[in-house]
Amino acid sequence: MKTSVELQAPFAYMIIWIILAVLLLALVIFAQIYLRKKLGDRLRKEKKIRMKKIAEATLEGKKKKYLAELSYIETDLFNNRITVREAYQKISITIRMFIFEVTGIKVQKYTLTEIRRVNIPQLTNLVREYYEPEFARETKADIRASIFRTKSLIEGWRR
Repeated sequence: MKTSVELQAPFAYMIIWIILAVLLLALVIFAQIYLRKKLGDRLRKEKKIRMKKIAEATLEGKKKKYLAELSYIETDLFNNRITVREAYQKISITIRMFIFEVTGIKVQKYTLTEIRRVNIPQLTNLVREYYEPEFARETKADIRASIFRTKSLIEGWRR
């Protein structure tokens, strides 16, 4: 039986497309290796965190503002307008906003690990102290002591 279709030898196809595909693949692999090596070093380097300096009068104003805010939180807590959990959440926000305003570092958005990298040990300790009561349904944490330590950090802050 004869057919009208004749098969062509495999090498009769245009080999240029195969060569171009292999070259393109090699180029992509080379670019990946090169860019990872070049940019990887930049991405791995930790960015240096710069603290801004503020005037002494401005610092005193910020201290008064945030100490007053802590007093409001304490009053709300002891008048049962907020829970212990809400109080911890509010003092966490308060200390983070204070640090942001006096240093320029956006710690209000940082996790505990990122705060640790900022290298302000007192802030790291406070945030670590807040974590359990801030997220737990019930806690045995001493809110008065936490507020006292937070006030102490703010009062003792130096430029």
